[in-house]
Amino acid sequence: MARTLSACCVGGIAALGVAGAVSAGEIDPALGDILRTAAGDEVISTIVYLADQADLELARRDLEVVGATPDVWNTTMVGQLYGIAQATQGDLVATLTDLRDQGRVERFDPYWVANMVRVDAVPAELQALAKRPDVQRVYFNFAIELIEPVSSAADDGGAADGGGGPEDGVLAVRAPEAWALGIDGTGVLVATLDTGVDGSHSSLQDRWAGSLPAYAGHPEWAFFDPVTGWTFPQDDATHGTHTMGSVCGGLPGDQVGVAPGAKYIHAAVIDRVDVETTVADAISAFQWMLNPDSNFLTGWDMPLICSNSWGVATFHGYPECDELFWQFLDNCENSGIMILFAGGNEGFSGVRRPADRATTDFRTFAVGAVNGNNPAWPIAGFSSRGPTFCGPGGAQATKPEIVGPGVDVRSAAPGGGYSLKSGTSMSTPHLNGVAALVRQACPALSVQQVKQILHDTAVDLGAVGDDDDYGWGMVDAFEAVNAALAFCNPSFPPEDVNEDGSVNFADILAVVGAWG
Repeated sequence: MARTLSACCVGGIAALGVAGAVSAGEIDPALGDILRTAAGDEVISTIVYLADQADLELARRDLEVVGATPDVWNTTMVGQLYGIAQATQGDLVATLTDLRDQGRVERFDPYWVANMVRVDAVPAELQALAKRPDVQRVYFNFAIELIEPVSSAADDGGAADGGGGPEDGVLAVRAPEAWALGIDGTGVLVATLDTGVDGSHSSLQDRWAGSLPAYAGHPEWAFFDPVTGWTFPQDDATHGTHTMGSVCGGLPGDQVGVAPGAKYIHAAVIDRVDVETTVADAISAFQWMLNPDSNFLTGWDMPLICSNSWGVATFHGYPECDELFWQFLDNCENSGIMILFAGGNEGFSGVRRPADRATTDFRTFAVGAVNGNNPAWPIAGFSSRGPTFCGPGGAQATKPEIVGPGVDVRSAAPGGGYSLKSGTSMSTPHLNGVAALVRQACPALSVQQVKQILHDTAVDLGAVGDDDDYGWGMVDAFEAVNAALAFCNPSFPPEDVNEDGSVNFADILAVVGAWG
């Protein structure tokens, strides 16, 4: 057992580049500390990044300009990612195969979601791998864990009990007002990476994409379960069912979800049974989400949003601002999947990784929690907050990006019931649902543009502007949907598009208000 810790192209689109290095790779400092104390025959689990990595940023900007469909985003970017891995991993894989035959490598797993390979090997072989010219950096394959709710209680017979009105959190984000515009998430595929989902729950049974005709005979395209091999959504905990309920749960069950018209797929890889979950498990899950049907010529099966309620922190031994996650998460977003992370439940101790990253305004998009049952929306005491020092060059930046309802959130529980939970794990799926509404309102939006809409339309709370309690404020589904609808209207003012392709959604909303 290895040691771990608790080419497609589109007309008019610029050629995709490759970011590479010519010198030998290096051992990440956190891994170096582990190797210095490891026994010579101890097997250490690592992630080996190759020097050649896809540079998708230029293509992303071009796809935004032409308003490409999600299918085009997926097939363009995923084909490039797969092509680079196929073209550059051959020699390393051959070497690893020989070392495995010699008993020097216990296992290795190549990936294409970024150009990297999981390698479980003895220290000497890992040191040798890092010296190869085709290797960029070797990281320790850290364990990851669920961000556990700070409280959990049985159903209290809340407002939606018995099929009544929407839950307080759903009302707080103004989702029903968006539904009244005909925007409820219909046609949008969402995802979570969690403990599983009770696919038979009344509020979710009609939402699993695996029941659609397109998935006939292939439930594995809609439920990724490398642990038990289940082919129908199940949850051997409670967390994943609760979070998915907040994304899209609703009638004929209780109205607990923000986007009840959406369909979902799920990767059940977090805190499963007694199997330790590592970064490699997350990598496998994100790679599956980019191409669930294993056909690189199709993009219909890719979700448009994925929310995550897991992370690691300093108390796990995980370094701040660690870059291990960054490349494969960026590749997912550049391919069309909006990635959301719960900031954590450690209050002023800071946000978890990878939510601490702040290299751009929207990466990584971290979510904090407010009490959505209180009209003043006070920040939850447990909600992790900044500052972070993971900005460009170690610059200070604020966290989180935005907040949502996360206190005593009522949602689905395995077995058909409902429960109350508190945590940023509860606020994050509300953002997933709002993003689904925005994507339905304007399918041509890119991931970055959806984030910008949520940013520009948030209700400012706390200190004026961006701050370390609320970020840019409380998410507002109604205003966000209106901004998306205005953007998709070809008559929106061209002066509201900046030279870099970004859009002044706040200005657009002001114009829409003037039209009314």
